[in-house]
Amino acid sequence: MNKLCLLAMAAMVWGGCSDDDRAARENPARIRMQQELGEIRHGLQLQPDSHHLYFAMGQIYERYGQVDSALGAYEHCVTLLEAFPEAHRRLGDLYFQRQQLPLAAAAYEQAARFAPDDAKIHNNLGFVYRRQGQSEAAMNAYERALECDSMMVEAMNNLGQIQRASGDTLAAIGNFRRAIRIDADFRPAYVNLVKMLGESGSTERERILLEQMVSRFGKSSKEGRYAYTRLLEMGDA
Repeated sequence: MNKLCLLAMAAMVWGGCSDDDRAARENPARIRMQQELGEIRHGLQLQPDSHHLYFAMGQIYERYGQVDSALGAYEHCVTLLEAFPEAHRRLGDLYFQRQQLPLAAAAYEQAARFAPDDAKIHNNLGFVYRRQGQSEAAMNAYERALECDSMMVEAMNNLGQIQRASGDTLAAIGNFRRAIRIDADFRPAYVNLVKMLGESGSTERERILLEQMVSRFGKSSKEGRYAYTRLLEMGDA
């Protein structure tokens, strides 16, 4: 972190009365936030280089929707201790929320570096890679997630979508079916599978799955409405 960022963080921690302080007095949520931050600032007087305290500061800011301040706290946290995967993960999540995809990918890569067996991190990284158009990297990340957790239905579904886009129909259908077998209520896999069955001309299997979706999720759900509408189109509702 450069000198300017360090000075800004110091101002965040040690600053005196400010417009934010005055606004806090008029807003109950900001009052609570400032109270929580006060405890952190007191701790930092005793442990000014505590990465745990900066991480806690980031969580407070994030909880109250102060994303810029949360990012600053997490960035300072990993400056103090680079090998802190959860702080890198939070950076990745916040950068992804802002659609700053290169920064999100870099943060998740650091998280994966220090937590190589964390399936969720690899799955998140794969999702960012896919949004960046890096299909091969995304596939590798999803496969790594499944190596870490062979029951992770989100990674199966995401891998299936990459395989579907690449034309590997059998592999994609296999992953969607596998996700449903593991979690019979995992809706995204139903939607992706039924679309693939329709695309591949497997009309009878598509019809059976559509009927299952209406029965399981109900016509009022997004998935149920989709299935019911499709059955109407097929003349079977």
